[in-house]
Amino acid sequence: MDIGLLIVFKAVVEAGSISKAAQSLNYVQSNVTARIQQLEQELGTPLFYRHSRGSTLTAAGQTFMEYTVKILALLDEAKLAVLDSPVPKGSITVGSDTTAAVRLPAVLSAYRSCYPDVEVHLQIGRAGELIQAVLQHTVHGAFMDGPVEHPELVQELVIHERIGLVIPDAMEYQEVTSLHDKTLLMLNSECLYRDRLESWLAEEGGRLGKVMEFGTMEGLLGCVKAGMGYAVLPLSYFTRMNVTEGIRIYPFPEKYAVVPTVFVRRRDLYMTSAFREFIEELKAALPAD
Repeated sequence: MDIGLLIVFKAVVEAGSISKAAQSLNYVQSNVTARIQQLEQELGTPLFYRHSRGSTLTAAGQTFMEYTVKILALLDEAKLAVLDSPVPKGSITVGSDTTAAVRLPAVLSAYRSCYPDVEVHLQIGRAGELIQAVLQHTVHGAFMDGPVEHPELVQELVIHERIGLVIPDAMEYQEVTSLHDKTLLMLNSECLYRDRLESWLAEEGGRLGKVMEFGTMEGLLGCVKAGMGYAVLPLSYFTRMNVTEGIRIYPFPEKYAVVPTVFVRRRDLYMTSAFREFIEELKAALPAD
């Protein structure tokens, strides 16, 4: 089977239609159509449902897409293995959630100083998105709240974060149960920080009130300072970024305070010299406590 057919198939899946895939590949549309038809003939089954809005994978197409991703990723790894050298070069892509990203500049700066021939890309996202990016070989590895349990992934503890309540100076706060009528402001409403807060509230006989989600840390903190609600964030964010004006911080009780940050990668990932050295730099710069 021609690898080019797999590349075209993957492009159609990602674009959602043959016409858009043709544009992304810089092919004429009839060429893409012919290649998909050739692939379906070789496999003996339809891979797409065609409709007015584009193309949707059949059950067989979904299965074949999983293997296509693996085959193309394995081909990329083979190229990396052939071209790899003892001196790190090339590029690596690392994912991170927003809160973990605050610790990365020091790591990335130290790494680039040691290995200037390596281009490092950073992709910010949510935990679920990052796990899929790692599994689909979009990123080499990703930082996120742990633990992460998946048979295809390996995780390494990076650091234990301590979290706290962040409230505006104008907000009265006596105990955690007083927050039931306040709005929790979060970057990700489904993150582990919310789980820890709800466990603490339940222990004290309280409950969680409204939750509002934000796209950026700057927007979230601006709304906390404006009195729109409170947040739950790592204490390290405030010590590293020197964010104190207009807000106060209350550490969580010890049993709920510690959240592990882990770095995950595929178990079968080919470790280039550039990526191996990144892992070593990570361990040196952020020793797990």
